Amino acid sequence: MRGAPAPADTLNALLPVLARLHAVPAVAATEDDWCTLEGDIPVTRVHELRQQIPPLTRGEGVMESAFDRYEPVRGQAPARPRTDDNPLNRDEYLRRVTRRG
Repeated sequence: MRGAPAPADTLNALLPVLARLHAVPAVAATEDDWCTLEGDIPVTRVHELRQQIPPLTRGEGVMESAFDRYEPVRGQAPARPRTDDNPLNRDEYLRRVTRRG
């Protein structure tokens, strides 16, 4: 999370959401009625945070993000189920290709 300017009075609503999404705010600056947060958030959570910022900040919050670095996966590595035939199984692959043609 590069910077997230938001109304200062919405900070109490934002911080629990950031914690739930495993974001780590590093820098917080307040100027007038605005606060700006900078920190880190896993890339898998960025989209969810972008969706939640408008309702949490009355539509006034802004979020900027940029990829910063790779880090080792902690715990169980994520996996997703296969959606088609195994491409490493030659027989399955040839059956699928001949059905399409």
